[in-house]
Amino acid sequence: MKKPLVSVVIRTCGRPQVLAGALNSIRAQSYQNIETIIIEDGENISGEFISANYSDLNIVYQCTGEKYGRCRAGNLGMAVASGKYFNFLDDDDFFMPDHVETLVVRLEDSSCLAAYAIAEEHQIRKSSRHPEKTAVRRKIIRYRQPYNRLLLCYLNYIPIQSIMFNRILYEEFGGFDEKLNVLEDWDLWVRYSAYSDFLYIPVITSVYHTPYKSRQKHQRESHMQKASVDVIKKHQQYHMSLTASQINRDMDYILNVFNKKGILFYMQKIRNFLLYHDI
Repeated sequence: MKKPLVSVVIRTCGRPQVLAGALNSIRAQSYQNIETIIIEDGENISGEFISANYSDLNIVYQCTGEKYGRCRAGNLGMAVASGKYFNFLDDDDFFMPDHVETLVVRLEDSSCLAAYAIAEEHQIRKSSRHPEKTAVRRKIIRYRQPYNRLLLCYLNYIPIQSIMFNRILYEEFGGFDEKLNVLEDWDLWVRYSAYSDFLYIPVITSVYHTPYKSRQKHQRESHMQKASVDVIKKHQQYHMSLTASQINRDMDYILNVFNKKGILFYMQKIRNFLLYHDI
């Protein structure tokens, strides 16, 4: 039987040398039936570079002409994608060679409409003389989190490139909220999780990058924390149908695993959110 087509959607913005890393990781995939959708937010800066260096890949390239932002670019990518499964990949991140195959095989054998694996975080430092050059200073695994619907409503533990989902979810429940500037992926996962469980695959299959310098790191975290307030407010309009047994299972995991880690405040925050929408 023919293997299902996977559409990898990459959002980029005028930095082809960075984009090359993501495209090289797609070229190295053990799974071959991949369509790469590249949406450049703004003018056509990367098109010639892509044609000259990646003609062997099945690529659909579009530029928006004007800058519309990450969410519009992502939605344009999904709108033109032809695959049974969708997977995002930021232009500065990459897949390990078995990423696509690992997720496709498990999804094809599951009733779940989405699956995610573990992502490794690489903290990078840019060269002061050559900003386009970076060096990895630290590698960590921030999330090894089995799927828990209640916890996902509070904590964004699924990096965007680590998850693959069936196009059914996009067709039925839409794409990114274009009013959001960041955390648009978390909003999407919470919305999709109201209609399908996610399959957790406990292997490392992808890498994402964050700044190593403390000031840059703190600025990024502060920005994310402020944005999360608006996203959680938005979540008040989402409704999930859960049985008492499902709630008991999810809460039992949070109490028994997270309490052992000494993170009791997660429990308190989730309780307040569920009961009072108190963020």
